[in-house]
Amino acid sequence: MRRPVRSSCLIELGRIKVDGREVELVWSTLSDTVLADFSEVEPRRIGTAVIGGPAEPAFIAQPNHLDWLGYEDREARILRVAVRLYRQQPGN
Repeated sequence: MRRPVRSSCLIELGRIKVDGREVELVWSTLSDTVLADFSEVEPRRIGTAVIGGPAEPAFIAQPNHLDWLGYEDREARILRVAVRLYRQQPGN
């Protein structure tokens, strides 16, 4: 179920559990990217999935979470789900 988050330019795609931590995936329609945020950990922003365009999808990580993302292929797991949810949206 899609619902607006914070503004009409941000649409929540879903939440996933990654090794016990809840990650919220939000589509920024303005920049056409998917933002990945922790639900209960500060700083919240984990990174941004860049999906559209000529290049392969990529995840741009925030420096504060590089160690966490590098363990157990977490970055790739978040990116896979972000791409799947993004591509399920109308017009993508």
